[in-house]
Amino acid sequence: MPRHLIGALATLVLLSVSPAPRSFAAGAAGVIVASTGAVYDTVDSVQVSLNHVTIIGIVAGQSQSSELLYTISDFPNSSTAAARCDRLALLAMSKPGKFQFATVQVDPSANRYACKLITRTP
Repeated sequence: MPRHLIGALATLVLLSVSPAPRSFAAGAAGVIVASTGAVYDTVDSVQVSLNHVTIIGIVAGQSQSSELLYTISDFPNSSTAAARCDRLALLAMSKPGKFQFATVQVDPSANRYACKLITRTP
């Protein structure tokens, strides 16, 4: 019994001192945590880590690229939803001008998002 307790305490200590991933740490250079959904005309880059998706691209109506971090909502398995968002963003990336990639805020109180792929009219 004491071995299990010591192992559990050691794990707890290690988890409490582990640094957050650099790209998702608050205040990391260039990364802004999204406060609202966005529609992207172009997607230049997509990065997924657990239930976080970082999108670099041009938001509709803007002229410069921005980098925004979204927390994707899909309980109980949020990493699956983030991977699906990744696929939608990659599709928008592969066919610029044909699709728009959008993030939609589904839970404003927890700042959680879902993803959407929009076909542009020719």
